[in-house]
Amino acid sequence: MSEYQLTREIIALSFAQTWTEAKLEWEIAEVYRAGQPDACLCGHFPIIEVCVLVNKATRHEAKVGNCCAKKFLGLRPDDILRALERVKRNPKKSLNAEAIAYAFKMGWITEWERRFYFDIEGMRGLSDGQISKRTEINKNLVKKMRAHEYASGRRESGKVRARGAR
Repeated sequence: MSEYQLTREIIALSFAQTWTEAKLEWEIAEVYRAGQPDACLCGHFPIIEVCVLVNKATRHEAKVGNCCAKKFLGLRPDDILRALERVKRNPKKSLNAEAIAYAFKMGWITEWERRFYFDIEGMRGLSDGQISKRTEINKNLVKKMRAHEYASGRRESGKVRARGAR
């Protein structure tokens, strides 16, 4: 992994011309597990946990692995991926705060569902109704995630298409 290559590439796609300022312009647009190995902006291959970043100033997009997103940009995509994978395997499980916010941003859960999730987050001894509602939300979330994977072409072919990419 070349941190210098990542730094050069991120600065080239940014409005700012220093690393300290440039990295503040970026946010996570999308995270996913690639169907086929991909390459990080730093040159590392293979990456499986892919983060599509968008620059708030220039609207440029970049694909990086979760390690670069964490180490160099200070983002936490692995928390989101693990929580989403957990509810895919078992819809009775709970999402973490980062995954709730991400699912809402992606339009996979409603405002009401987001508030419900934050209201029950960290609670022990949920009622049967709360467990049932969380499971229902998770099942719908998984359906929407899968529909997004099919629509973006990742589910069948493993190809990566960042939103807005030309």
